[in-house]
Amino acid sequence: MNAPVRFQQPTPHHRFTQDEILILQAGGLLPPYDELGLVDGRFVHRDTSEPVRFTLDDALRMVELGALDPDERVELIDGALLDMSPQNAPHMEAKRILIRLLHRHLSDDVAIHVEGTLSLARGFSPVPDIFLHSIETRVDAVRGPDVLLLIEVADSSLLYDLGLKASLYARYGVSDYWVVDASGRRIFVHRQPGPDGYGEIRQVNRDGEVRSLAFPDLTVLVADLPTVD
Repeated sequence: MNAPVRFQQPTPHHRFTQDEILILQAGGLLPPYDELGLVDGRFVHRDTSEPVRFTLDDALRMVELGALDPDERVELIDGALLDMSPQNAPHMEAKRILIRLLHRHLSDDVAIHVEGTLSLARGFSPVPDIFLHSIETRVDAVRGPDVLLLIEVADSSLLYDLGLKASLYARYGVSDYWVVDASGRRIFVHRQPGPDGYGEIRQVNRDGEVRSLAFPDLTVLVADLPTVD
């Protein structure tokens, strides 16, 4: 399939307790109660209904204030803190296979990050399962066009990775984005990024293979991925 595809799923906004909200308000990270609203799980400014948007510095400040556990599995997407899905056995096994393959075939001048923060833009600091970039670029300076390959391994998060995340990765210029279905032995390959999404989206099933744009010799056989069948 080559036309952009839209997938929708309820967005997993992080839920703060009342005490944590009070801490955020006292720290200036949220407006006071009479100015604060909640729409579909996201904080909004009550008078304008505009979302309250956080930055990575805001998230780090939340940890300092004690409103966010430093080990909390969250990521910053479009200015919102979203909960990351727990990893089941197929997810962990698929990621292990991919990481081993990358280390085996890539040279030392390629940085391989596993569940590292990728600060693509203000208010957009996702935590991909895997992303690659040149070792010559510091990770905090990496932006979308610098990413050589980005992989999300999906189970319960499949629609989220194919929908909201794909649209944002495309907007910020990630040229080669793979969503690996950890339970179904298939890979969704996204290329030709643009402001309206990816111009090329291809589903590769269990009898196929995927080659990286940046590393043509790097091939993933879909049949090698785990399955729950």
